[in-house]
Amino acid sequence: MKKHLFTLLFIIAASAAANAQIGKGSYYVGGNFNYNYDGYGYKTTTVFTEGTTNYQNHGIYSFQLNPDFGFFLSNRWSIGIQPGYTRSGGTETSVYTALPGSGTTSYTYDHKYHTDALSLGVHFRYYYMLNDKIGVFPQFGVTTTQDANNFKSGSLTVGGNPNIVFFATKKLAVNLGFGNLQYIHDYQTKANSFNVGLNTNVNFGINYYWGKK
Repeated sequence: MKKHLFTLLFIIAASAAANAQIGKGSYYVGGNFNYNYDGYGYKTTTVFTEGTTNYQNHGIYSFQLNPDFGFFLSNRWSIGIQPGYTRSGGTETSVYTALPGSGTTSYTYDHKYHTDALSLGVHFRYYYMLNDKIGVFPQFGVTTTQDANNFKSGSLTVGGNPNIVFFATKKLAVNLGFGNLQYIHDYQTKANSFNVGLNTNVNFGINYYWGKK
């Protein structure tokens, strides 16, 4: 009996110690990263009177790193700032096959490319804990992104997405975000676009929480 009572008390104490460290006066630091790779990419074929061009963009990759820092305005609401760095690139291959007697020459052109972008965002979160360890929070905010080599090229994004958070310990949590609801304004072309999706933009993040509870 005493053994079972001790075990029960230990479980209760362990559960209490695992309570999420969130609430007014708390802070968090962490971030997330994304990496995507498409080896095949896509192909297009263009037929001319002199010959045919087969174009392929392959080995397409994207790496994104976003550190994050924030604090709680109340027991549920938090505000955070998130700088970011993104590198994306791939390989373009263009194969031109000339027709006999066309007067043109066949050729193959390979070009590796990459672009670097810097970003800065401000976001809000609303935490709703389902129990001591698991909760959800919608995150929404504003992010500006510029080409690292040409600051006139970039975009302004307003939007958000849902997240699931799991507190492995009282202060350390992992979160999984998915989907997006975004309005995007392109600085250079002045074009505007609107994106909605639930199965896109999957990201994984880790956050460390501390401060008053």
